[in-house]
Amino acid sequence: MSRQVSWNKYIVERFVELAMLTQEEEMVIRTRVAGWSRVEQSMKLGMSVTTVDRIIKRLKRKYDEIQKFDPLLPPRTE
Repeated sequence: MSRQVSWNKYIVERFVELAMLTQEEEMVIRTRVAGWSRVEQSMKLGMSVTTVDRIIKRLKRKYDEIQKFDPLLPPRTE
């Protein structure tokens, strides 16, 4: 997801605000945008890689839904 959107501070903050992310989801998106690997995220956030993958998948769905309603959020590229 971090490579599918050209992230900047505005896009991250807008997405976090509109999607009403949980604390875990917010930590995962912020660390993804910062360039952390999935393994690094799992070790430093204290969760399994599978859990990180599940959260990333959920974030992608949420982003796609929110992006439809906010023209300032760029669409994800596959």
